[in-house]
Amino acid sequence: MASEALSGDAVAERVIRLGRSLQAGGAAVAVVEIIDAVRATSAIDLGRRSELRVALRATMIKHPRYHDLFEAAFDRHFPAHPADSRPSGVGQGILDQSDMTIAEGNLPALAVNLVEAHAGLDGDRRSEGHHIQRAYRGADLARMMSDARRADPALSSAELRARIDQLKRLMAAEVRARLGPPTEDVFVGPTEDIEFLNASRAELERVREAVRPLARVMAARLTRKRRSRNQGKVNLRRTTRQSLGTGGVPFNVAFRRPRPHRPELLVLCDISGSVAEFSLFTLTLMSALSAEVARTRSFVFVDRMDEITELLNRTDHSIEPWQIMRNTNVIADDGHSDYGAVLQQFHDEVVEPIQGPAPTLLITGDARTNYRDACPTALESIARRCRRIYWLNPEPHAEWDTEDSEMSTYAPHCHGVFEVRNLRQLVACVEEML
Repeated sequence: MASEALSGDAVAERVIRLGRSLQAGGAAVAVVEIIDAVRATSAIDLGRRSELRVALRATMIKHPRYHDLFEAAFDRHFPAHPADSRPSGVGQGILDQSDMTIAEGNLPALAVNLVEAHAGLDGDRRSEGHHIQRAYRGADLARMMSDARRADPALSSAELRARIDQLKRLMAAEVRARLGPPTEDVFVGPTEDIEFLNASRAELERVREAVRPLARVMAARLTRKRRSRNQGKVNLRRTTRQSLGTGGVPFNVAFRRPRPHRPELLVLCDISGSVAEFSLFTLTLMSALSAEVARTRSFVFVDRMDEITELLNRTDHSIEPWQIMRNTNVIADDGHSDYGAVLQQFHDEVVEPIQGPAPTLLITGDARTNYRDACPTALESIARRCRRIYWLNPEPHAEWDTEDSEMSTYAPHCHGVFEVRNLRQLVACVEEML
């Protein structure tokens, strides 16, 4: 087994990851039991994988119902043919032969190595979704599917897609294991300042609970602002009529108050990866502000766009990610966001047929195209048919235009591009837009 080629520290690190993975899966594994498991590795022959399996299971698993969980986690962290045990003549290891690995079905080791190479877990730890999506983007699963099909032409599309789905599940499980159990809600500041992309599950629940009440407060505030406006041209007829009661002295000046513009609003939200929660918060907020807009139509996308206006109405403007995935058709190919294709579809199917007043368009997403055609001409065509376009990006401004981000490509066709990392910034942007 490859453990012979690993240092004692490397084996200990994998045992610790295994313990965290078991904890995340619900097994009652205490810290002292993980320590015992690490000590046990020094008393066995690491070259015999079966001995390692028995030793780790004996020290960490105390109930038979967790045996299946252990077996899956052990195979993931101590694969039978991991990359670091391959002879040097094989090249760069399993990452260089990912097409053959997928074609042969040897996925656990590939998942471990892809996460190590692309998830960014060696730097600042962020949300689980962020690291999973980073690993997916770096792995370039679409290219791997294409290469695997060339490596084994006899492999059916259904089987290949099933293996890619399994690889994604293994990669996600590996990220969760390395991050450890979800942290407790330790953010003590206002809920409005919780950052969407860095939030724990508990913190996201706090934001979810705050969106609807905050939308009601926001709608009332906007209404008060409009009613209190004393602007516009003087209405001479009304002013003269009112002055008759004061002997012709115009004590009370009447104004022609301008009608506030209540835009028809189109909302287009990227619901892929770690930006999904942010987009759902935006959809909930905008739907709850229906009194401030003439009509709102809501759309979501991954690599295909679908409308969810009626779905939002049926769920009382409070929707869960699983409801969107079950009731929409937002994945056309490999499940990676494709802004270029979606913008072209949005132009052809939604914007082009509009006959009435020009709508306002709100786009939410990180503008990461997965290195596909950004198709800025589609957004340019949309801009010619819209009154305003606003783009809300939940990533820090410093990360725009890094790797596959095309934010600066889209920005010239927008009337406003905003960094929206928390609920406070989201509310400020929506108030400015309305």
